[in-house]
Amino acid sequence: MSTQNTITQPYWLPLSSVLNPQSKKQQALIGFDEEFVDIVDYILRITHRIWEQKNIGLCYRYYADVCPVFTLGAYGENIEDVIQGTLKTIAAFPDRSLIGENVIFSEDGNEHYYSSHLISSVMSNTGNSEFGPATNKTGRVTTIADCVCFENKIVKEWLVRDNGFLVKQLGLSIINVAKHMAKVPSKEKHTLWLDEEFTRVQAIDHRTPSTPILDGELAAFAHNWLDTLFNQKQFAKIHEFYSLTATQQWPSGRMATGLAQINGVFIQFFANCPDAKLTVDHLAITPFDESTTDVAIRWSLAGHFNPQSDELSELKNLPYFVLGASHLRIKNQKIIEEVTVFDEVALLANLFRAHALNSQTELEVNA
Repeated sequence: MSTQNTITQPYWLPLSSVLNPQSKKQQALIGFDEEFVDIVDYILRITHRIWEQKNIGLCYRYYADVCPVFTLGAYGENIEDVIQGTLKTIAAFPDRSLIGENVIFSEDGNEHYYSSHLISSVMSNTGNSEFGPATNKTGRVTTIADCVCFENKIVKEWLVRDNGFLVKQLGLSIINVAKHMAKVPSKEKHTLWLDEEFTRVQAIDHRTPSTPILDGELAAFAHNWLDTLFNQKQFAKIHEFYSLTATQQWPSGRMATGLAQINGVFIQFFANCPDAKLTVDHLAITPFDESTTDVAIRWSLAGHFNPQSDELSELKNLPYFVLGASHLRIKNQKIIEEVTVFDEVALLANLFRAHALNSQTELEVNA
């Protein structure tokens, strides 16, 4: 792997430098357009061209014809699905900006590259969206897009977006929006994928430490972080993973600083799913500077819903599945910054959809 000090570093990089890199080629990028100097440059520039410049047709150049895209709320499997989804989002939020905060990458062999792209977007809701009619309000949303790239094209993508925080900023209720979205039936392949993933994650032994999928201390640290806090719920050990002044950003606007607040975020989340199990599905590690390293983790969590709100009581014990991603900045073997993203709106919509299906089945059985 190339060292980070020679790879494009997006942190506080002016847009003019992003669009016109001056460095020599840092990675082989076999099969990619010659203009791209490394995989980070590729991700930053194609994102700008498609989203910022609204060149939607460039998806044909930068996405494979068959390109599975997994999200908690939907599943796409080809380039036409990618274009349709992109157009729908831009139609609802025409001025959407995309600020590339970080790209953590790995070279996965056979000329495949894996990128985990942390994005902040500011956008105004002037068109109807999946959330409902236009609100004409502006919000900020955090997204992590994990992509497998091969020969100038994205061939597979896992997309997580903090729609919960966005919905709140638009002045809407997360529960009401989830009920609205649940009225739209899921595609059969999406439902099948959710069921298969829930079964896969539930089958693990969450009390046994997981085997790191990469070598090295930081990979072991990341697995231990997830095993200890997410799987074993040993929150008293939080000081083993976070610095005293660590910051944490979680979905729906949860922000925490320091061990006590971070502990509170975890406990409140797992109160909703006490039997949760988690698997590490991908891990990438990239140096940030001489003393700090960035770690990207894509993970899946499955359990059964234990709602803390009376409004959601009808959903109790339903299968609870989360597709999530986290970016960690680690210094001196402690997390100093964490950004964790998943879609709480889609999570609830899936629960409401499952409840409606169960209710319909009961009616048919009792008819």
